[in-house]
Amino acid sequence: MFERYTEKARRTIFFSRYEASQFGSPYIESQHLLLGVLREDKALADTFLHTHGGVESIRKQIEEHTAIREKVSTSVVDLPFTNECKRILSYAAEEAEKLSHKNIGTGHLFLGVLREQDCFAATLLGERGIRLAMAREWIVSSPRPPGLPLLYTSHKLLYNSAAETLILELLANPPFLEATRLFTRHKDKKAYEQIGSPAESVSFESPVTCQSLPLVVFNSFKRGKQSGDWEGVYSFNLHTKELEVCISRQKLQLSEGHGQFWIVELVSLSEDARTLYVNLGVEKIASDEVFPYHLAKVDLADQTATLLSPLLYTRF
Repeated sequence: MFERYTEKARRTIFFSRYEASQFGSPYIESQHLLLGVLREDKALADTFLHTHGGVESIRKQIEEHTAIREKVSTSVVDLPFTNECKRILSYAAEEAEKLSHKNIGTGHLFLGVLREQDCFAATLLGERGIRLAMAREWIVSSPRPPGLPLLYTSHKLLYNSAAETLILELLANPPFLEATRLFTRHKDKKAYEQIGSPAESVSFESPVTCQSLPLVVFNSFKRGKQSGDWEGVYSFNLHTKELEVCISRQKLQLSEGHGQFWIVELVSLSEDARTLYVNLGVEKIASDEVFPYHLAKVDLADQTATLLSPLLYTRF
């Protein structure tokens, strides 16, 4: 039955049998199979559960919903699969066939769990926002350079000549991961390094750079379920790796009458790194015509913004 299984997938079946025995179950059920997959495939577990309490959160929830009986010795009896688990194994084989994969691996088993939508294991994953489409995309995605996370897609690429460094902006994909991340890599190296260690809800985004100095400047938003709050603008020295706030929401001033205002997006940075051009959101200004977005320049020394032009007929 398991001739086409990879070594990791075979170990998954072994671990599933062990998990069932520890819970005192006479059958291998979907939740035991899921624990086996997550125990064997650390990359898969880290990818999908790192923002949801890891494997232990799954195990804890299973324990809360399971009447634990006396442990069953796997050396005495070869525990059978439930019918839903048999369907999961069948789905896993189908997924491998669809992807033209010769062998059945842990990823295919994970997809099989998600396809058995009404099983307990699929419910646990669904509660954490994990869907079949996103998992399938991860299985078929091409290998990534060292240092870049899975489930993100490249959005913007910059190059800083002074530091001979690439700057890469990654967007969350699929959308249940909301925060945008920035990574750098020297042109002669293979591995990327993340800029800073922002909280899970904080995005580092819309980077700009100049070619005369080893600097990258970027915007920061704290993402919520409905909207985001602008936090400020940061600068990062590509040589020293120093990260600091260069525009704070408390100190930024606007030279004209206004209500609330915030930096929506960075546009460019002057070659001397003293002036930043931005898309500025303005709630209200002292004018007959009110446009919500303006091109503005910000003096980084005194953190004063000056409106240059309304962004007409444009939505951001």
